[in-house]
Amino acid sequence: MASLTALCAFHEIFPDHRTEEVKHSIQLGRYFIESIQRPDGSWYGSWACCFCYACWFGIEGLIRSGDTPDSPSIKKCCKFLLSKQRANGGWGEDFTSCYDKDYAESGMDSYGDDGSGVVSTAWALLALSEAKCDDVEAVKRGIQYLIKRQLPCGDWPQEGISGVFNRACGITYTAYRNVFPIWALGRCHEVYGDAIDELK
Repeated sequence: MASLTALCAFHEIFPDHRTEEVKHSIQLGRYFIESIQRPDGSWYGSWACCFCYACWFGIEGLIRSGDTPDSPSIKKCCKFLLSKQRANGGWGEDFTSCYDKDYAESGMDSYGDDGSGVVSTAWALLALSEAKCDDVEAVKRGIQYLIKRQLPCGDWPQEGISGVFNRACGITYTAYRNVFPIWALGRCHEVYGDAIDELK
């Protein structure tokens, strides 16, 4: 999925370089992403924890390769993500999603905030905003969750493991807790603008 996004970005900047080969590869990548989407609209992430992450990459890859926000694949993925939003506005998974290959409904109960985590929430918001999800209230609740969790120093708290290698090896990327919330808040502001300005 990341390779497809990179290839699309490359083609946008260098449209005359091996044009037909690049277009063909983009099309094959798009077909592949569509073929591995689960019936519930999600994708299984082979890196990181796990479904929120893969949904972000899946939506990003499909949109960049020519899908529109109203395509069935994008709509199904948004529906999946919205169904996993917790009462406090966030999303949460842990590494059990990776080895169980099933969304860990209680994944952040021990290491997050009432079942949600800042990194999973940021990934979900990156996906929904790239898809221009029309459930703006759900997006607002996710943004409010990230704002609430930011520490007075500007940092976000270090929570549970968000990186995984080969389904079972947990990796702590300490920068994730800051990089992805900032990215998600910026993109949501860019996409939704005035609809979320009152949250400042």
